[in-house]
Amino acid sequence: MLNIAVFRESLSNYKKFYKGEKMDDLNRSAFYAGVLVIMAVALALNTAFRRTETKNAFGVDDDILLKRSRAFGNLVEHAPLMIILLILMEYGGSEFLVHIFGIGFILSRIAHAYGLISEEGLGPDNIPRMVGALGSWSIMILASLVCIF
Repeated sequence: MLNIAVFRESLSNYKKFYKGEKMDDLNRSAFYAGVLVIMAVALALNTAFRRTETKNAFGVDDDILLKRSRAFGNLVEHAPLMIILLILMEYGGSEFLVHIFGIGFILSRIAHAYGLISEEGLGPDNIPRMVGALGSWSIMILASLVCIF
């Protein structure tokens, strides 16, 4: 038999969650997760437009398509880990650091994508890409240390 009291309580909890009352603690990291997803979709569309334009599905003999694809892939490889770190930091009470690391990570990923797509070379020959990669890794390591200690 259906327990009406249990049903009403779970419905009440669902309404609280839906209205955002239970998400208040994670609003900061949710914001950065949303921005990173928008960046990922923008890079994916950039890649898809080039695929359509060249009728080339895999980037064979097309450096531009390969660069666009790698810019998307690099973001998608790093962003989930950073989102997890941001959530854990916010849950642990480091709200200010969530903003510092979230902004730094987003700026680093923008620099990396720009350097990868628009510039040539590696390392010191491609400053935006180098700064973006080193910035992303540094921020991820620092955020990891905040979570550990």
